[in-house]
Amino acid sequence: MKLKTFFRKPRTMLHRQFEALRAHYIEKKPFSTISKEYGLSESYLRKLRSCCEEKCKNNEDPFFYEIKKGPKRSHKADNIRSLVIDLRKQNFSVIDIKARLEGTQKKVSLDTINRILKEEGFTRLPRRTFEEKRALSYSSKMESPRSSQLIIQNEEFSTGVSGGILVFLPLLEQLGIISAIEKANFPETRDISAVSYVLSFLALKLMGNKRLSHDDNWALDRVLGLFAGLNVLPKSSSLSSYSFRVSRKSNRSLLLALSQIFQEENEGEFNIDFKTIPHWGDASILEKNYVPTRKNSMKSVLSLIVQNISSNAQPYISYTDAELKKSEQHDAILEFVDFWKEGHGASPKMLIFDSKVTIHENLSKLNEDGIKFITLRQRGQKMQKHAASILENKWEYTWVEAAKKKTRNVKLYEEIISLPKYKGEVRQLIIIDHSKEPIFMVTNDFETKACDLIRKYGRRWLVEQEISEQIVFFHLNSLSSSIVVKVDFDLTITVLAHNLYRKMALGLDGFQHCNVETLHRRFLDGRADIRIVGNELTATLNRRSHLPILFELPCLQEETNIPRLACKIRFKIGTSS
Repeated sequence: MKLKTFFRKPRTMLHRQFEALRAHYIEKKPFSTISKEYGLSESYLRKLRSCCEEKCKNNEDPFFYEIKKGPKRSHKADNIRSLVIDLRKQNFSVIDIKARLEGTQKKVSLDTINRILKEEGFTRLPRRTFEEKRALSYSSKMESPRSSQLIIQNEEFSTGVSGGILVFLPLLEQLGIISAIEKANFPETRDISAVSYVLSFLALKLMGNKRLSHDDNWALDRVLGLFAGLNVLPKSSSLSSYSFRVSRKSNRSLLLALSQIFQEENEGEFNIDFKTIPHWGDASILEKNYVPTRKNSMKSVLSLIVQNISSNAQPYISYTDAELKKSEQHDAILEFVDFWKEGHGASPKMLIFDSKVTIHENLSKLNEDGIKFITLRQRGQKMQKHAASILENKWEYTWVEAAKKKTRNVKLYEEIISLPKYKGEVRQLIIIDHSKEPIFMVTNDFETKACDLIRKYGRRWLVEQEISEQIVFFHLNSLSSSIVVKVDFDLTITVLAHNLYRKMALGLDGFQHCNVETLHRRFLDGRADIRIVGNELTATLNRRSHLPILFELPCLQEETNIPRLACKIRFKIGTSS
């Protein structure tokens, strides 16, 4: 090739770009001429000119610069090689080495570990017995660091299946949960604030942790600690001793704030039910209460659960009390009325409950207070004979809305009666469905249609469904102590966790009616990569099939300021699952 041809007909793109800009600036040729001469579009030439001018302003050479060959930093395998070798000398398997390194925030793949071992001449480990593996795990058990308030600094780390819990951070700020916890005056220690302690319990509830003593899964989890504003969560002994110090006054104050935060715009109707939480300890000092699932009485904690009825998706839980005694259980409904008046300045409009919740005297007090109620009467032989004596032509048939938008036909008879120790009269509905024994429903609502009253009481199964959900995911029956104070605090945190899931579900198209276990499995149970630069925290959630639906939530589409962590958080969907 002649030297003149080299300059006049450049072959490489970089050379063409240089000659094109030289012709424009030195020879003053227009872009229309240069475009035909060098085969570059005019828009590309204008963009190229803009980029070169920007680099020249920053004192950068746009074409001629030294290219440094070789890796910019040492390979990951070179940094961890000595650690992998030391662990293999202790008879750690490839999987054990990976778990140990990730516990010290060193992310490495199984292939990299296996390649290092082969390069160093290590062979496969011989088959080990269960006792040998257990002895190795005990001898190499890592001690979790002491919990302390988190100081945000530049770092990157990955987490296990707890990554999705960070989705609740924007919700906590937007709903004012943090402020509600601060005003409830929960106890604190010298090293850990009250908010961080309560959020530590909440983190374990949101992840469905069964017992505080099962701390192997979360003692070193950085993301759970980040959620609570700590380096890591406190140990199980610290959490257990803390719950002894929590008073019913603090629990009630938090419940009062939550009832205002999660208040539905409805007619003020509530489902009320008791939940007997059994205790299996041999030396239990608890009272004996009837447990329906066991069909007998046993040592247990008697708790009241009140559900705010909602026509939109699943309802919230508004009130709980686990410090009830058998002698006080009939007055628990009046305590809830006082609770609601204190927080909302008005009485509930309607309470729906079964016959065991309260007595006739308290029904009279509810009526005097202007509160409507729907309840059942316990069937006796005299009442059944009365229902059997009603002539056939006195009965009327009505269609009642059932579950899943279905309807059913029931026999109905209405009458006005008086109840013992009740001031005034009540409306009694005798209902027979599919030839079953008659149901005796009483109410002080004389205006609502009978079919609507039956439908309202039929929706009481929702509170029983919520109790079942709390048993399955929140492990309500797994009492770790016979101390009622601890149980009441545990139940209060369960209410907060449940309502947060319900709030999140309202924004998930098609998943408003899913239970908590389904929501956790499909949206939150996954890994995440955390990157902190300055006051910017980026959480990249590993790709899952339902994550695009989760990212339709407004709180995930924009950056959210987290004042207690002194940072802003934003979310991304990862490229790998």
